[in-house]
Amino acid sequence: MRLTFLIFTLTFMNSYLVTGAVGQLGQCFQTVAKEFPEINLFFTSRNELDITRSETLENLFSKNPFDGIINCAAYTVVDQAEKEEESAFKINSEALQNLIAFAEEKKLSIIHFSTDYVFDGNSSEPYQEEAETNPLGVYGASKLQGEIRLLKTSCKNVSIIRTSWLFSPFGKNFVKTIAHLAKEKKELKVVEDQRGRPTYGIDLVRAVLSLISNKTIYRFPILHYANKGICSWKEFAEAIVNTSGSETKVLGVSSSDYPTLAKRPKYSILDTERIERELKIEIPLWNESLKKCLQILKSNESL
Repeated sequence: MRLTFLIFTLTFMNSYLVTGAVGQLGQCFQTVAKEFPEINLFFTSRNELDITRSETLENLFSKNPFDGIINCAAYTVVDQAEKEEESAFKINSEALQNLIAFAEEKKLSIIHFSTDYVFDGNSSEPYQEEAETNPLGVYGASKLQGEIRLLKTSCKNVSIIRTSWLFSPFGKNFVKTIAHLAKEKKELKVVEDQRGRPTYGIDLVRAVLSLISNKTIYRFPILHYANKGICSWKEFAEAIVNTSGSETKVLGVSSSDYPTLAKRPKYSILDTERIERELKIEIPLWNESLKKCLQILKSNESL
């Protein structure tokens, strides 16, 4: 398959290869890209670029040179990772090393996305970027190993962006799942003793592209981004149901009543003061962004 890419006729300030373009975050980048014509983005799917095979990077670069890599490719199935540890580490760590080695050789920059799951959730205060990490499961451990590899690199520039509870109109995520179940069930049971900050993928991508545009994305090696506001999964589900206009009742259950293969942090709140105060990024409330997401989902259903 040929490389799919966006070309703008304006003078480029930066040119980036976006890996994992058909995933949830990659599709968010494709949606928002037109708002930032000064940034040239090349979008690739796994069929076009397999980050576990370094030779495919060289082939792409020889045809369309770029200044940096925005890595949206990841293994993100949290529970399945407990049974597929090798696959999780292969994609989230070993394949990332392929990108790092290539970036070092070509003197490229890397923007990479990580997760709140690198923390154990035992804190009583929001996690700052330098907080001690201690992942509870394979997924978080594989993402943390990827972070460690990046922080040791000699790449031109590196930015690791941790986010939490990602949702969008694309791919598989909590919002789409609950919205679908609310149409079929009169009652839903959702965990109420895990708290975090939902993140709207469109907001996250706008923030990243804004930071690329104003050349501040690499001021710090690690940044936290999550929408404003804190909630439990139950409260998140209630907001989805209510905003959708459904009469489905949401019942709260404890994590012990809803066992999963992977243990999840009970307190998963990222501190975003650095990106807000130091880099001047305004972050919307999660419930306001939820409304926008559900409106898009509703309009897509009518097509």
